[in-house]
Amino acid sequence: MISLVENEFIKIFSRISSWVYMIILTVMLFAGALLMKIVLGQMMPESPPTNWEYMELVVPFVASFVTLFTVIVGSGNVAAEFSDGTIKQLLIRPYQRWKILLSKYIAITLYSAILLVLLLFFGFVFGLLFYGVSDFSAESKIVSSMNGNPTGGIGKLFFYHFLLFIPSLLIVTSFAFMLSTLFRSQAVAVGLGVFILFSSSTAGQVISLFMNKYQWMKFLIFPHLDLTKYAVSPVIMKGITLPFSLSILLIYYVIFMALTFIFFQKRDISI
Repeated sequence: MISLVENEFIKIFSRISSWVYMIILTVMLFAGALLMKIVLGQMMPESPPTNWEYMELVVPFVASFVTLFTVIVGSGNVAAEFSDGTIKQLLIRPYQRWKILLSKYIAITLYSAILLVLLLFFGFVFGLLFYGVSDFSAESKIVSSMNGNPTGGIGKLFFYHFLLFIPSLLIVTSFAFMLSTLFRSQAVAVGLGVFILFSSSTAGQVISLFMNKYQWMKFLIFPHLDLTKYAVSPVIMKGITLPFSLSILLIYYVIFMALTFIFFQKRDISI
């Protein structure tokens, strides 16, 4: 099993795009640090931003591109095997289908984890280079004025915000991976995955408008994809709390993964 994962990991990093995504994230973090220093430095010269304020305001925005890049890689992972005609060579190896598919999923998950580590590392480094060291437990007037709520320790808020981002990344990755197994065309799988990613936020907002009237809508996945809302409020709507949203995401995660493996196991592939 380990050899399968290693092989899939090598496949991911054999693509230039996988390295380009990492470079893009790094450049965006640097550009964000520079832009924030210039803009906020001019707007609030009496209260220059700190490294933890940079982490809270810029890093989560760049993290959305981690989701995008993971969706692109995940959506095309299995579909690419069909598009390139390599699926036959893959399945004649002495491994069960579910193990081959699982190794692909693990490799994608590890790749997204690497992007997150890269995000944290360079976010912290650029924060120190541009803003120096600040108090982890200090309150932030900048962040408070933007979300209208007291933040407490800005460092604690950032890490809570970051942790809330991970379940959403996991569920979106699993959905993208499911699309990859459903479509033989890599272009269709990636295109549909990216479209759903960008439309999910709008869909969540629209559904939220009707949830009070139609209670069944709170069981749809879209309103729960952005858990970072809980960083500023423990309740986003009556009866909808973080444990409830996590439960909904867990149910959908199980459904997505079950459909993925069942479909791949039963799929007719002429060898």
